[in-house]
Amino acid sequence: MEEQARSCLLRFRHKLVQDIKPTYLMDHMISDDVITVDEEERVRTQPTRKDQAAALVELLLRKDNRSYISFYNALVKEAYDDLANLLHAGLPTPYGENLWDGREDLLTLAFTVEGGVPQRPVVFVSRPELVNRVQEKLYQLHKISGWVTIFGMAGSGKSVLASEAVRHHGLIEEVFPGGIHWLSIGQLDKPGLLVKVQSLCFRLEQSLDAQSRHRPPSSLDEAKECLRFLMLRKYPRSLLILDDIWDSTVLKVFDVHCRVLLTSRNKSIADSVSGSKHEVEVESGLDDKKALEILALYTKTELKKLPTEAHSIVRECKGSPLVLSLIGALLKEKPNRWPYYLRQLQQKQFKRIRKSSSYDYDALDQAMAASIEVLPEEHQELYKDLTVLEKDVKIPAKVLSVLWDLELEEVEDILHEFVNKSLLFVDSHNKPHLYYLHDLQLDFLLEACSRLSCYFR
Repeated sequence: MEEQARSCLLRFRHKLVQDIKPTYLMDHMISDDVITVDEEERVRTQPTRKDQAAALVELLLRKDNRSYISFYNALVKEAYDDLANLLHAGLPTPYGENLWDGREDLLTLAFTVEGGVPQRPVVFVSRPELVNRVQEKLYQLHKISGWVTIFGMAGSGKSVLASEAVRHHGLIEEVFPGGIHWLSIGQLDKPGLLVKVQSLCFRLEQSLDAQSRHRPPSSLDEAKECLRFLMLRKYPRSLLILDDIWDSTVLKVFDVHCRVLLTSRNKSIADSVSGSKHEVEVESGLDDKKALEILALYTKTELKKLPTEAHSIVRECKGSPLVLSLIGALLKEKPNRWPYYLRQLQQKQFKRIRKSSSYDYDALDQAMAASIEVLPEEHQELYKDLTVLEKDVKIPAKVLSVLWDLELEEVEDILHEFVNKSLLFVDSHNKPHLYYLHDLQLDFLLEACSRLSCYFR
């Protein structure tokens, strides 16, 4: 390990031991092949969390540069932003030592890690066609600034797709040689957004000399100007990735004529900003083979040896990556519960399908409710009426015009909003257009309507 990296670990050892929870961090490091399962077990067997943290830091000090990078990226992924900032200065340069050996994949790793791009999930299934579509859009930002929006319903794999698309040496070298900079947004108020942009500006300024650095911005207007200066003057050919955007007004802070890749449940989220715009839709479900592969990887089972319940789970959730990951993580801990989790899914017991990962929501029902709660209150009430739909049945807007007692044009506008927010799907090959719900959305609505106060404010 380079001396600078080692010094950072020693300098901030006490802070790391005080704050980190090693369990999730080690999951990422195992997936990077920088620590072994035996080493993980030795850390886990320590009696207290602090003892485990101390053992992990001690283990790192005996490792190489790649382990330091993996640990840093794990901190970013698990939202230890303050600790990651402390260790940022110790990151090995792409040209230091013989770590990179001139290999493009490791050079790409250096760019993405330094920019805070999350690692691949511990269980990862490739989606090459979607990755290619995103990269194709990103290549169109070669000579001009603009926005690429990856949109889709909750848990469709948008964030994983965004991070995978930028792990491409040719794309970085040709289009974004200034670097890749990832920022997780979510549902924020203005003070929370200011903190996020301050953190981004701080990270971007670390490679600048002291005279070029600004004082931390104290308002969103100042933050926007600081970001404009950094992106146009210091990082003119870089990519800013904004993950999980809910509110279009948030994008105004980042509307500084730079190149942006963003993920959202809302197709039209970037309508109000300037510059060229491109979109990539993420299908709501995986095909059967890839869906089964996720369950096989979680449970360490050969595909052909998966139980019949695995196929039933895939059919029941229509290949939803979120549902498969949640159930897979549960089965990893309780491998004999295939029938139990299938029954929970069939009986719409979404609260029982709880996470064992770092996803933003504790359970499937919370992830789906979050999309509905951002609708205007009167539209929430109309959305609940979609329980009249049947699975795999598509209806024209005219049916809902009768149900809601509204003019057809007004109904079409409301349905357009639902579609844009990935709460409804549209078959535009028919005239008139036909609308339908994903099975999971319909199941959730039916189950939630029995206890409305839990989900609709």
